[in-house]
Amino acid sequence: MTTKWTPEEIEQMEIDDELDECKASCAHFIQKWVYIEDKDVALGPDAPGVKIKFTLWPLQLKALLAIVSQRLSIIMKARQLGLTWLVLSYAAWRMVFFPGYTVIALSKTEKDAKELVRRIKFILENLPPWMIREKKQARAGWPYPTWEDTTEQITINHPEKGQSLFKSFTSAPSSARSFTANLLIFDEWAFQEWAEKIWASAYPTINRPTGGQCIGLSTNERGSLFERTWKNTVAGLNTFFRIFIPWWADPRRTKEWYEQTKRDLPNSYRQEYPSTPEEAMSAGEGTAFPEFTEQIHVCKPFTIPDWWRKWRSNDPGYADPFCWHWFAVSPDGIVYIYREYTRSDKDPRVTYSDQAREVIKLTGDEKIGDTVAGRDAWNKLGRALDSAGKSIVDCYRDGGMVGCTPPPTDQQRSRIIRKAVMHEYLKPFEEERTGRTIAKLQIFSTCTSLIEAIPNLVVDEKDSEKVSTDPHVYTNPFDCAGYGLVAWEASHSKPPVEPLTGDAARIHKHIESLIKDKKGKSAKRYLA
Repeated sequence: MTTKWTPEEIEQMEIDDELDECKASCAHFIQKWVYIEDKDVALGPDAPGVKIKFTLWPLQLKALLAIVSQRLSIIMKARQLGLTWLVLSYAAWRMVFFPGYTVIALSKTEKDAKELVRRIKFILENLPPWMIREKKQARAGWPYPTWEDTTEQITINHPEKGQSLFKSFTSAPSSARSFTANLLIFDEWAFQEWAEKIWASAYPTINRPTGGQCIGLSTNERGSLFERTWKNTVAGLNTFFRIFIPWWADPRRTKEWYEQTKRDLPNSYRQEYPSTPEEAMSAGEGTAFPEFTEQIHVCKPFTIPDWWRKWRSNDPGYADPFCWHWFAVSPDGIVYIYREYTRSDKDPRVTYSDQAREVIKLTGDEKIGDTVAGRDAWNKLGRALDSAGKSIVDCYRDGGMVGCTPPPTDQQRSRIIRKAVMHEYLKPFEEERTGRTIAKLQIFSTCTSLIEAIPNLVVDEKDSEKVSTDPHVYTNPFDCAGYGLVAWEASHSKPPVEPLTGDAARIHKHIESLIKDKKGKSAKRYLA
């Protein structure tokens, strides 16, 4: 017997199927039912207002898939790419379809915290009424989810299943400490005051073996906890999943738009509209080497052939961080920095002689040419190292290292030349054989201090042809690499030989005639 369904029953079955599909796929829920605000559509005489359907761009969808699957996510992004709307849509999905779900959001100001609540409210009030309704619009006994709001929170009531909660806090040392959450959101994380204390206070609210998520999203701010968290993720020191969203994630942004943006924001476009994470973390205004990117200048380690020419460089240090680099040059003229030895300002100090011993140990059986050391390596030391009267080079010799040479330029010109040579070696070009973009300098990915230093270097405020001497944590690796590059460049740039004149010219001409007349051993007697 065929069952006859009423139109109302058929409609309810279709609704139930759609609810099941929404619960199973956050991307489906967002793209079919979520509306957001877009200020651009409010322009023009026939503008429909700011409300638009949230159609995900490819990189937004990719980010969403990572957010859904990862416990800890850190999102570094360019400006105005809808990532806050994306994260809030994810939060709304969780609260609507998973009763009892709690979201804690933290913002840098009270105004920003209230704005997050307003956006969640905007998402909820534009969902279909059969999915969820505002509490005051639902009739008595309504069996489906309803929501209500204050300026600081949204509450979703699931009849007989509990409440879901969105709570927004302003940055403060103890924010969210007393709550247990399913999801923790740090909006514009890089710009939140008390970031260290807030993280220590808020992280335990989601730190459970079987659940709890954190999403930190922001444009970058140099020196922030956000930036350090990103770098620690790269280094494998935490379990955050990195998501980078570049300026071109918005398909409406053309190359012409970007070039105009660069002209309008010449000092900050890399941080506000980065193409790569390195640009986002660069020094921004006054960046010394804007051409540096890890995609072009950093390579995976490989075994350097024994017959390649190799040499070392050193920027001395004891109280300040020291740095040593190993160089090799390929037959086609590509210079590789393939090893580094350094210490941070927090690591134990290492005496100069012990540094030399470690460098010899790291070098092993490699055939190394010169070791180029900064000119201060020839300065006499005080009594602090029980080496009064000795120079740093003398201490290196005590450690078994001989053959150190000074940089080929004097101290007055050295800083200018180091910067100019570094620019020359970082300059990208297209390799004819493969068609890929490369540079004359390649840095092994294991040389982490140098890779971190280059994009963080700024020009000297008094002379843009020089790199600033602060901070040492960045200038030491740069100076060390610069000494090695300048030494290599100088070995290929011999000064022209001045023409001989007078008696010297006549003597030279006489010797050449003797060589021409005499051959073999007899010629050597005339030259002895």
